[in-house]
Formats: sequence, C-alpha cells, structure tokens
Amino acid sequence: MSTRLMRTGTVVLAVFLLIYVAFQLTRYTGSSYSYQTVYSTTVEDTLSVTGAFFREEQTISVGQTGVLSCTYAVGEKVPIGSEVARLYRSQDAIDLQREISSLEDVIDSLQRAQDAAKTSEAVLPETLNAQIAADVLELIQYRDQSDFSSVDSLKSELIEAFARRQIIIDAETDYSGEISSLQSELDSLRARDDAVYTSYTSEVAGYFVDHVDGYEDICTPEALAEMTASGLDEMIGGYTSYSADSSRVKVVTDHIWQFAFTVTEDEALSLAEGRTVQIRFPNGSETVSMTVEELRRDVDAGEYLVILEGDLIDSYLLTTRVQACELIVNTYQGLRVPKSSIRYEGSQPGVYVVLVDKMYFRRINVIYETAEFVISEENWTPDEGTALKLYDTVIVEGVGLYNQKNV
Repeated sequence: MSTRLMRTGTVVLAVFLLIYVAFQLTRYTGSSYSYQTVYSTTVEDTLSVTGAFFREEQTISVGQTGVLSCTYAVGEKVPIGSEVARLYRSQDAIDLQREISSLEDVIDSLQRAQDAAKTSEAVLPETLNAQIAADVLELIQYRDQSDFSSVDSLKSELIEAFARRQIIIDAETDYSGEISSLQSELDSLRARDDAVYTSYTSEVAGYFVDHVDGYEDICTPEALAEMTASGLDEMIGGYTSYSADSSRVKVVTDHIWQFAFTVTEDEALSLAEGRTVQIRFPNGSETVSMTVEELRRDVDAGEYLVILEGDLIDSYLLTTRVQACELIVNTYQGLRVPKSSIRYEGSQPGVYVVLVDKMYFRRINVIYETAEFVISEENWTPDEGTALKLYDTVIVEGVGLYNQKNV
C-alpha cells in the first residue's frame, strides 16, 4: 500500500471519529434533556434536645489522705458486699500491689498450662491458634473503645494459650523452672509489701463509677416522678458543667435508667408512649435505643416533658448527666428522586427513564419529601405500570416527554 493511500485512510478515519464524538456529545450534552442516576439514600427526621439522666445511685465516701485504687473499672458489675476501692499511703504502694498481682497471674497461667499438659485432654495447635487470634482481636477492640477493664484477664488467657501451644509443639517444654524463678521474685516482692490501706466495700450490687457529680440526690427516679417540664427546664438552665468529685465513688443500682427532656406541643406529635426511638449522643458511638415511657404535658409552659427509658450500660452513659443530643424521630430509606424529574400520568406520579435510546414512564411512591428531592419506596410494586428501580437513569429536565419517545 502506497504512502498516499495510507495517509488518505488515516484522514478518513479521523474524520469518522470526529463525527462520532460530535454525535455523542450532541446526544448527551447538547440535547434538551439532562439525566441523573437513581441511588438509594437514608434520611433521618431528628429533634435536637438537651436532657438529663435520672438513675438509682448509691454513693460511698472515701478518704482523701492518700492514693485511691479502685477495684472495678467504670461500668463493671459490682456484687453486693464486694470491695470497690482501697486507699493507700502512696502511689509506690499501689504500684507494688499491682506488680504482685501481675506476677501472681503469670504464675497461675503457666501452672494451668503445665497441669493441662499432664492430662489426657488433647488440644490441637490450630484450636489454640484460633483462641489466640480471638483474644488478640478482642484486645484490639477494647483498645479502640478505650475500655481496659478486661485487659488483665485477656493477658492471662493469652499467656496460658501460648504456653500450652508451645508444650504441644515441643513435648520437652517444661515451665517448672520459670515458675520457680517467678515464685522467688514474687516472694521477694511480698516481703517488701508493708502497705497499709483502707478498704471500702459496697452494700449494694450494681455498676461502678469512680466519682460522683453532685446530682445523685437530685436526679433520682423519685424526683422525676414529680417533675414538670418547666421544672426540668429550670434545672437544666442552672446546670453549668459536669464536675467529677473523687471524694466519693458510687454504684448505680439498676440497669434501667431514664433520660428526660422537653419538647414543644408540635414536636410532641411525632412521639408516642411505648414507641422505640433512637438517640445519638455526641460521643460518636452508635445510637442508643430507648422507649418513650411517658409524655407529661405542662399546660402552663406549653411543653411536654418526655421521659425515655433505657437499659444500656456503658462508661459514657454512666458518667454524663446533662447532655445535648439528637432524637431520631423517623428514618426513611428509599430511592432519591429530584423533584424536577417528577411527571404525572393522570394522577399517578412518576419519572421518565432512559432505556437504550427511548424514554419510559416509571411510577414512584413518595414516602418523604424535601424542597429539592423526594424519597420513593424501594422495591415497590404498583398495581398498574412499572416502578422506578435502583440505578435507573431518569430525565431530570426536558419537555415533550412521553412513553417510547426517542432520545
């Protein structure tokens, strides 16, 4: 083929490509229609409220001439009559006690692994590997949640699992010498331990908190039973900030608690007694599920006192009193449809979608509406016609739309 023919072919191909590109641009960008893909979305109706926590709480006074060491982490279950804290002379005495306790745990873990090797119980290394992996994952989760209450028990489990695995892999492994050496170290520490401390016990069972905030005798279920909306507004209005006081510790004696706030009469229409709602607190955790226990009208104030009941126990909920949050009244999930795309066939709302090179009418079932868009029920089956589907391409703007019109 001559060079001249090749050049001619190249020119023809380039012209063809230019014509094709121009046609596509005209079709999709230069046409009188604009398009949008339909996606699923979730919208929440929320109320911003500020409320207070009301709980059954038993306080325990502790001394201040020393260093307090709490037996339980915040939120841990406290049995009745158990020791909740010790008051030592100094931090060095506490550190020595913790070192002794840590050594005791290591010795116990190694001894359990050694004893298990002498039994006929057969454990595969894969089983222990799975246990170790699960413990490590749990340890990471506790770290991410800043929850260190179970670290000591997990550490003991890991030491025992690693030791048992080593004994299974190498039958000659014997921890007797290491146990003996650790026991000698422990005896030496115990000989130095002349710590004198004051012990504090709880007369009730419940959930531990290592301080008080001064509202334990104010925000009680009994006080809430007599409170009005205006009374709660006054209390919250006089609240300055959370003030942790370590001169006392406390035990929350019931896992059921109340969160109370006020709403206007119009806002109260979106609530109903017995209904389950979600609350989103500013600590960034997941929403908390609660039940609307009571809507108490205050005619003079023109408000309602709303009392929610919850049963979730965690350190954040136990250590906050007056808190701003979002009440999620309703959640709507479906297909997001721009309002400018909505058309009607008779009285039926819908949109025109593009399939291949034609447009077709697709019905929608509106479950939520804003100024810019509506949410249509997803996977909806109308009595007549065809419903809009996820990922359909809708015509957002255009005139002269009708079924099977070429686009």
